[in-house]
Amino acid sequence: MIRKRFNILLIFLSLGILSTLMIARDNNLKINTNGIYAQDPSFIFREIESGISSGNISMISKYLSAQTYLNLSNGISGYYSSNQAYYVLAEFFKLYRVADFSFDNIHTDENNPFATGTYNYLFRGKHETSEVYISLKHNGKRWKITQITIN
Repeated sequence: MIRKRFNILLIFLSLGILSTLMIARDNNLKINTNGIYAQDPSFIFREIESGISSGNISMISKYLSAQTYLNLSNGISGYYSSNQAYYVLAEFFKLYRVADFSFDNIHTDENNPFATGTYNYLFRGKHETSEVYISLKHNGKRWKITQITIN
């Protein structure tokens, strides 16, 4: 009788763990070393890449931290709130219209993920290129952008 209860308990425990892992996978979450579920940084970088490629700042803005450091080729440099960074980036992408963008390197180290890429854009009728660097920092269960450099 005790063995039967133990087997039933083991089955329910296994199903619980399996369903939790499936939910995490479906939501692009992974367990970090602290046992906390967090979104996979590579998924976030792909969303950011898509946002930059399409000039859709809303895809990027949900990842802006409360204090994001911006260093842009138009001379803007400093820390901005997420709301300020949204408008600064929107204006930047309006002036420096993306022609093509992709990350060349995505480093998903658990403590300091970052990505670098090439930003091809049109400015005053000329095709130009800048290098992009974006870093993330873990904030609770979410990754947030701490720095965006486009130079």
